[in-house]
Amino acid sequence: MPRKTGYQTKQKMQLLAFFEAHPDRHITAAALLLELKRQGISIGAATIYRQLEKLEAEGLVRRYALDDRGSACWQYTGGQDGVCRHHFHLKCTECGTLFHLDCGHLNEIAGHVAAEHGFRIDPARTVFYGICEQCRSKSKE
Repeated sequence: MPRKTGYQTKQKMQLLAFFEAHPDRHITAAALLLELKRQGISIGAATIYRQLEKLEAEGLVRRYALDDRGSACWQYTGGQDGVCRHHFHLKCTECGTLFHLDCGHLNEIAGHVAAEHGFRIDPARTVFYGICEQCRSKSKE
């Protein structure tokens, strides 16, 4: 259950509204800043990071580490702890998009690893890196 930390600021409500309107989207703070500016919402980068931390602490968004340098993106969970915990992810190294991957074959592999090797894979923290179909198509042009 989400826990409340602090009061509801205008900026926090604007970020929350964006996430609620895009529940399946993974977005970086920089991309979020651009999206909000396109919508005519004036908000600073530091405010976005601060509000993302608060929303994460409340369990309303989930942070995904994208690389070793500390890059991250966030996704709306709406306080539901199980969101995005039961499938793997694909990360495009060209455009940076993070995709959900529900795949029976990978679930079989995870089951095999657990049964035969005594190791339980955490699908929510498992990311496969490569190039998405859209970026591959662009490179062929």
